[in-house]
Amino acid sequence: MKRKFRWIDLALLPFGLCVLFLILLGKLFGLTYKQISVVFNLWVQGGLLALSGLIPFGVSAFKLWESFSVGWLALTIVFALYGFAYVYAFIKMLQHYRLPYDAAFDLCVDDLERIAAKWHTTYEMVNLLLFVLFYLILLGLNVFVGYYLLLL
Repeated sequence: MKRKFRWIDLALLPFGLCVLFLILLGKLFGLTYKQISVVFNLWVQGGLLALSGLIPFGVSAFKLWESFSVGWLALTIVFALYGFAYVYAFIKMLQHYRLPYDAAFDLCVDDLERIAAKWHTTYEMVNLLLFVLFYLILLGLNVFVGYYLLLL
């Protein structure tokens, strides 16, 4: 019997490529798939996102130092809170997905499957949306805002 095409099936190819990338990266560093998934998806991506959340604060603080104004002071305070929110979320995520690796990986998979059920989609699609699309959007937003502030 011929299986009906579903658009959601398109998520399987990029998900498979991400899995392949992690397997190869794991082999490079001598880590299992579960270990590299935790290290890369949670620690590296989460850490980079937390640091990128501090970019607008750093730029606004530099601009405030360069030429003091109430506007730059207000922006610096707002972006300090914004950056703190990223760092706080990263710390909470590290606490939630604490080691050992297998437990952190399994808990993350359980969380993604729970989200997939709520969104009426697949684990693979949620994984791609959160760890690729949403991550790149937030990272790009932080870099863009920091760059825009530099131009002011």
